[in-house]
Amino acid sequence: MSIWDFAICKGWFFLGVLEYLEVSNSLQKLEGLEPITGDHYSVADNIDENIMKEYWNTGLEAIAKGEVAAVVLAGGQATRLGSTEPKGTLSLGFTDCEITDSLFALQAARISRVQDLARAAFPNSNPKIWWVVLTSSATAEGTLKHLRDVLPVASIDAGQLIVLSQRSIPCYDINGGLFLSSKSSFEVSPNGNGGLYECLEAHCTSSINNQIKYFHVYGVDNVLCRVADPHFIGYCIKKNVDCAAKVVEKTDPFERVGVICQTLSGVQVVEYSDLPLELAAARDNSGRLKFRLGNIASHFFTCDFVHAAANFKLPLHRAFKKIPFIDRMTGIAVKPETENGYKLEFFIFDAFKCAKNFHVWEVKRSEEFSPLKNSENIGKDCMSTCRRDYYAECKRWLVKANVPICVDRPIFIHPLYSYCGEGLEEYREKGIAYDLLP
Repeated sequence: MSIWDFAICKGWFFLGVLEYLEVSNSLQKLEGLEPITGDHYSVADNIDENIMKEYWNTGLEAIAKGEVAAVVLAGGQATRLGSTEPKGTLSLGFTDCEITDSLFALQAARISRVQDLARAAFPNSNPKIWWVVLTSSATAEGTLKHLRDVLPVASIDAGQLIVLSQRSIPCYDINGGLFLSSKSSFEVSPNGNGGLYECLEAHCTSSINNQIKYFHVYGVDNVLCRVADPHFIGYCIKKNVDCAAKVVEKTDPFERVGVICQTLSGVQVVEYSDLPLELAAARDNSGRLKFRLGNIASHFFTCDFVHAAANFKLPLHRAFKKIPFIDRMTGIAVKPETENGYKLEFFIFDAFKCAKNFHVWEVKRSEEFSPLKNSENIGKDCMSTCRRDYYAECKRWLVKANVPICVDRPIFIHPLYSYCGEGLEEYREKGIAYDLLP
């Protein structure tokens, strides 16, 4: 590493740790904090059915024209699940699911299914959703290998896949020194989901993909994520939105979910750890939490917004972590039992203040948010709760379609068969007693 590189690293440490410690915990950045209301906030469940159909058709039309890219943030490993594999590659363990049921597989299936819906709505079109997968040095190889198996099952052309790798930032000890990962290299970590913007900007202007106008960006770990959601995309297009966020209502002030708010400096996502308890627990006249717009990492961007965000100086955030290293004196690998250093990263939502027309789209938690974050022993946001919530959504689809369920067990409906409950009418007479697999 050159002297210039060392200077950059020291600068990162100052910005990400020293400056953060001085400024982050003050209430200055929360000045003027208010919930987002009015015309920039919409609840999907409260919108007229005909208007929702209009949004749906507008979204399908953009997909039919090849103007939409789905971007999955997949740079993290499944360490909290007890695995070193990329989280998106792990099997979710659905009953009797004969084809791969990883998060990536379900997402690929939703992309394929919504392409089919767009083709049916616009018969002379050739819908193609570009699938952009943001990886890191830790997940790139395993992710690409898994996706090679997933794409043919979902009937997605390999040419639709764009795999990007985010940059890395060194890990620091408490004095700003760098950890060795070997005798000739330093310990690094991904630069956070905010690193997406610089990766995406090239694809906004490339001659190959210059037809892309809209991005649906989402986290890899949400089993209920409606990838390239036509309702969400259509809403944003109709409202001339350049940046939007899906949210769910936060009902527990202690839930570890950031909230989207308005401050004097613009739109901001305030992390649960940064929101003082008196604000987190504050309630409005209806008795609901005042700050309740829970961020679920599902966003809409236009190319113009991505360009603005890529040229915006994002702040660095620091996390105090257990960082393994090579002892410089003995050359022995050390796995610390307590936190010993800092990892730095950029957050995707810090660029929201670049938006010219930011909107919030609230959806039902039960229908669209069930993240995989923890091991089974935690009992929350784990494999079993993901399966439970997915099965519950499938049951709601069947009930809404008036399909009798003729078996005393959960029914699994694969996304290749239905995107959000459509196509089930044929079972109204005979009922259903088996999983729906393609």
